[in-house]
Amino acid sequence: MAKKKQPSGPGQDRPGPDRPSRPVAPKSTPVSATNRPIPVRPTESTVRPPVRSTAPKSVDPPSITDLHLPIAVRPVVWWPLAVLAILGFALYANTFGHQYALDDIAAVSQNLFVKRGLAGIPDLMRTEFWHFSNISLGYYRPLSLITFAIEQEYFKDNPNISHMINAGLYALTGLSIGALLQKWLPGQTITAFLIGLVFIAHPLHTEIVANIKGRDEILSFLFISLMLLAYWRYLETKQWGWILGACVSLYLAFLSKESSIVSLGLIPAMQYWFARRNVWQSLISMGPFLIVAALFFYQKKMMIGTLSGTPPVDWANYPYAIEKTQKSTTFKFLIYYIRLLAFPHPLVYDYSYNVIPSGGKGDLLTWAGFFAFVGMIWLTWKGFVKRTLWGFGLFWFFVTMAPGLGFIWLRGGIFAERFAYAAVMGFGFVLVWALQKLLVRDATAGSPDVTPKPVLARYAPLLGLMAVVIGLYSFKTIERNPDWENNFVLFNSALPYAPNSCQVQRHVANEWIEKGLKDRNKADSIANATNAIKPKPSVEQIKKAQTLIDTNIAHANIHGRWALDHLQQSTRIYPNFGEAYFSMAYVFQKITPNVDSAKYYYKQTIRAANAYAPAYNNLGVIYQGEGFAQNNRQKLELASYYYNRSMVVNPAYVDGQNNRMNLMKASGIDTKFLPDSILNKY
Repeated sequence: MAKKKQPSGPGQDRPGPDRPSRPVAPKSTPVSATNRPIPVRPTESTVRPPVRSTAPKSVDPPSITDLHLPIAVRPVVWWPLAVLAILGFALYANTFGHQYALDDIAAVSQNLFVKRGLAGIPDLMRTEFWHFSNISLGYYRPLSLITFAIEQEYFKDNPNISHMINAGLYALTGLSIGALLQKWLPGQTITAFLIGLVFIAHPLHTEIVANIKGRDEILSFLFISLMLLAYWRYLETKQWGWILGACVSLYLAFLSKESSIVSLGLIPAMQYWFARRNVWQSLISMGPFLIVAALFFYQKKMMIGTLSGTPPVDWANYPYAIEKTQKSTTFKFLIYYIRLLAFPHPLVYDYSYNVIPSGGKGDLLTWAGFFAFVGMIWLTWKGFVKRTLWGFGLFWFFVTMAPGLGFIWLRGGIFAERFAYAAVMGFGFVLVWALQKLLVRDATAGSPDVTPKPVLARYAPLLGLMAVVIGLYSFKTIERNPDWENNFVLFNSALPYAPNSCQVQRHVANEWIEKGLKDRNKADSIANATNAIKPKPSVEQIKKAQTLIDTNIAHANIHGRWALDHLQQSTRIYPNFGEAYFSMAYVFQKITPNVDSAKYYYKQTIRAANAYAPAYNNLGVIYQGEGFAQNNRQKLELASYYYNRSMVVNPAYVDGQNNRMNLMKASGIDTKFLPDSILNKY
């Protein structure tokens, strides 16, 4: 009987985490015809040699989970790594001319330790991230701030360099995950490359890479990937130097962002899924990393005095804690995150109150999120048991999304695109697996007699569709980046998609205030320059100057009016929004002068947000000006009182300190207490 030809060669499918080796059916041995009739049903019996009675011996090969280290070295193809790195850098090349935007101001421009350059590094190591913003969230992330300080030392205030560095670090991330994916998926270069492309091209990353402050997230994920890669090298070589490198990388990830703690769950998962080690072997390997985690959190406690901080009572950023809807809204957020992972449009920098209303028992999205959560947990467990590629993707998603979902569950905080930064790779695993399952056929297309198809021919449909997906993601990334050019462009880009955000309305208003201030300053400069003409300006010069002054004041009034419109909308969304009232007061103080209105709205600010130091300081400035102009000591005492109050609510507030000292030098007044009769009089 002719034997059937077995498929072989480079086109044959290789086993992988999601494609176990197929058992080969035993061949039937032909049996000679006898006097017995031949049964109609084909026989499956085989002729066996006689067996001697001996002690039983195990003839099964040892399970791969019982093999000792090191595991086999898995080679890395370098061209996919180069493509991922180049693409990651190129996608953000159109941010290199950008300025500071959003949190860049607080992290760089207003951080006095960062502004001191190298001399400020010791202070950065012992202060929390938002030290100069009068909030204590317990965030200890000195590494990104240290890099900003180094840039200040050598490049001064040059945001262009900072944007280039962000893109460079993102390119290094592409290099790192490209190598890691190939280690995990040996012989599946195309699959590993496509997962890496999904991560690098995904538009959700624009908030991280195009915003300089997002470097804490970039560094955190970069060092996590380097930690996993270094530990994999230990599995391959059993050289303890790689464990040391992995521990150092983990420590640097912690210094970048303490939420890197979730990466501890990825260490055993990586071994279980891809090194085929059993659960116990995977878990006991975590010892050194647990020690690093304990040492870091001890350092954090010693440096900033807290592990968790104290979230403020803030309707804008922590509304769900006040409404006590954290848990139901968490499930609702899950649906939003899944949607943006699959279809990242529209993208908005801010999801403050009330962009996403609270979840609840009567909310369909809440129930959809709950059932999605239950279903995904069940699938993750199923994928864990079978060690499937999609199972690892779901596990990665839940581990890396834990900080973002925990932020709402534990603190009642708001939705943010940056929380899904690392989770994109889990989405990449599931997406590529699903499309590969649908579009890639077996090497012999179901018939072992057919000549195996070349790899590229089998993968052509998948590569074609993924080219479209990656192309669309890349286009959206490049198209989104210009929105991060500066605050004015960023804030206005969000208005069409988040009109119900009290923060977006206030941020847009503040940009119009900035323009109004420039108009006012220009008018003042023209007046001063005209008055400085010697011996005196001519009638023609005065007329020309007055025309320019009137034009600039008219522009200032228009910009002030537009600012007030947005601020009124902001307070309609959130009636107790203290910062919005502060901005209203500032318009009446600096742009469309009305002292009584300015005082009223500053006091409204204090009623709504009694720890907002700038409101006290600016009230002091108004009373100081009136006190000297009217020779009124009580108003000077009021000014001193409000300066002191600004220092009480925020001891780090420099403007309040300086104004108090200057007033004390000029008048000898230093008032720390006043009766209500005086406070209510003016």
